[in-house]
Amino acid sequence: MQNDKGTKGYHDVGGDAAGDIPMVELPWLHWEKQVEAIRGLLGDGTRRIVSLDEVRRGFESFGLDKYNTLSFYRRRLEAMTDILIEKGIVTRAELDAAIKDTTARWSTLDDTP
Repeated sequence: MQNDKGTKGYHDVGGDAAGDIPMVELPWLHWEKQVEAIRGLLGDGTRRIVSLDEVRRGFESFGLDKYNTLSFYRRRLEAMTDILIEKGIVTRAELDAAIKDTTARWSTLDDTP
């Protein structure tokens, strides 16, 4: 897709030479399913908190290095997080505290039978 200056964005690779497309069926990882479920909930007809267009705008504004470094679902997660912070739904401090708390709880789990 061309921007208003008539040039392609770094995220628009359609038509670029890229070699063969790998035809490998990759199973979804559990966290990827969770990201997709959260995106669906945030953008459903009832909540309409974060739209798919906002998520797309979010990851298309990352910049070339960040965009190319992150996987598809990591880009979606980062974009949703940025938008929730941008809209004032959650603060970075609240998010960091929740991540710290969850990490601490998970680290105490004993996975021996």
